[in-house]
Amino acid sequence: IDRRSAIMTGLAGVAAAVSTGTAVVRPAHAAEDGKIVVFGGSGYVGSHVAQLLTSKGYSVVSVSRSSDQADKIAKILGKPLSGIDYVSLDASTDDLGNVLKDAAAVVSCVGVAPGGANQRAGNGAVNVRIANAAKAAGNKRFVYISVASELANGPAKFLLGDYLKGKAEAEAAVISDFGTDNSLIVKPAIIAGGPPGEIRPPGPPGVKPAAVEDVAKAVVAGALGQKSGTIDGNAAIATL
Repeated sequence: IDRRSAIMTGLAGVAAAVSTGTAVVRPAHAAEDGKIVVFGGSGYVGSHVAQLLTSKGYSVVSVSRSSDQADKIAKILGKPLSGIDYVSLDASTDDLGNVLKDAAAVVSCVGVAPGGANQRAGNGAVNVRIANAAKAAGNKRFVYISVASELANGPAKFLLGDYLKGKAEAEAAVISDFGTDNSLIVKPAIIAGGPPGEIRPPGPPGVKPAAVEDVAKAVVAGALGQKSGTIDGNAAIATL
């Protein structure tokens, strides 16, 4: 049995629990004047986050190691996206001070999918570094995309140990740096779809995938200060 089959066999035992989440709903208001920095902005979720933010008139800076972010976003969304500044750097090693300067909010969509290389550091250490840098830069809000508790606490933890440990380390850093009032952790289980040409394994039976648009909506609500705390599980994400 290969690694992917082993992962999916283990995930098949995960119950489709429904979580209500613990996000605090606040009066709707925009983020303070300033740019919103999206790490991983040319990825699948990041592209949709950037699209929603620009549609609301916000200035977006997309940060990625990639040098062809605009093309990647266009392929994911099916059209080019204007109103974005692209910065190419490695968040795990490069200085982040300049890109974070004067940002009203910071979003991290950075992560390594299960089965990828360096899952713990790629989900944990790099996001810890981003959160710490955002705090040092004086950024007011931070949003992080993690993984649903129903997966992290189920049989998947025996198969996806490094992946889940990294996610947990990142969550702890975000809360330590920003508290629950100035951060939002969005915790989807399975997200429907994926970048063109990328084949993703299906989720555990009985768990309805979250629409990527719904995940992006939750992230943007956190960036704009409309929600704080945690939104845990696909059901909670879908009811925003």
